[in-house]
Amino acid sequence: MRVRLALLPVIALSSLAPLRTAPSSASIATFITRYADGQPDEAIRDVAAIADLGGLRREFVIDAQAWIHQDPAVASRRRAAAAAFLLEWAHARLESDYGRLSDLIEFTCAGLRTAGPPDAFELAWHRASIALASRARARVWLLGPYARLPHQPPRRTAPPPGRSDSPRHLLHALERFPDDPQLRLARIVAWTWGRDDEPVRNSRWHRSPFAEPDREQAAAIVELQPLVDDAVVGAEALVRIGHIHFTLAEYPEALSALERAQARDAADPAIRYLAFFSAGRALEALNRPEEAMARYAKALEIVPGAESAALALATLQFVRDDRDAAVSRLDAIFNRPAAAADPGRLVGYGSFLHWPALRDAMRAALPGRRGSGEGGR
Repeated sequence: MRVRLALLPVIALSSLAPLRTAPSSASIATFITRYADGQPDEAIRDVAAIADLGGLRREFVIDAQAWIHQDPAVASRRRAAAAAFLLEWAHARLESDYGRLSDLIEFTCAGLRTAGPPDAFELAWHRASIALASRARARVWLLGPYARLPHQPPRRTAPPPGRSDSPRHLLHALERFPDDPQLRLARIVAWTWGRDDEPVRNSRWHRSPFAEPDREQAAAIVELQPLVDDAVVGAEALVRIGHIHFTLAEYPEALSALERAQARDAADPAIRYLAFFSAGRALEALNRPEEAMARYAKALEIVPGAESAALALATLQFVRDDRDAAVSRLDAIFNRPAAAADPGRLVGYGSFLHWPALRDAMRAALPGRRGSGEGGR
């Protein structure tokens, strides 16, 4: 699904209001200590409201690193606290300043990789950091400019001269945790970005009448297949396979994969929603509107109020002359808050779909975190 995020380098400061200048006593180490001492939400709220991002960036590189190494006995705890704090800070400034904080994320990645052997916190941190980059669909930053899937052969020609600015962040994570299914899935999904054009809905032509589907993306199915039986990511792998088939106008194959995903009772609610919502779209493409409506209704049972399924269902109700029901459903959409996170709108952003759970897992993995002050000392 081609979904783009406009990560603007400049945003009206009023949208982050009230932004302020940090008082002299509020150093970056102070915020990190509060974060580690059991006040993560308050620490992130306050640091995100500070306008002087450049000053805080410098402090993170210089002062926070000095604070980490000030006491070798707790350096690993402080390093982890600073790393987790950085990701939540980047999330809070995601829409306006992710590009200004992504270099600090890679700087922190290097620190974690050189500090010692891989551990549970580093894995949780990598998963969360990749979710943030996925919100930006930062394929080159994650995989490099000439990304390939593991089964694909290397380039036959050398890349053009010049240094790439890409840190290949996701590949760093896989070097540390090569068998982690979530990281493997993230790599495949990131590879598809830029290749994942969808058919245009309610249009006679899915694309230009002279264009052919980009068959290259079918290579991702080869890598997704070994993941479909995994207890953690298997259902999502099936949903991703279904989406690829859909973009290739292979609607029966898409429906088959999505129905297999629906059978995974233990799947994450967002993935279960996508299994039914996307199946509804495939059924629409197969001109089976009654069955499509049933799938949209099931998706709304899983995530009530999700606009993607509500609009799809209301559209079909309207064109089938059930206009009172359609108008009532649309009124409900416009007159109540939308679902906190609509999986149908987030699916194009990879593992960002799971950000709340990944953030909580990262917090839980912080070493020595007891909420008593020990984490920051």
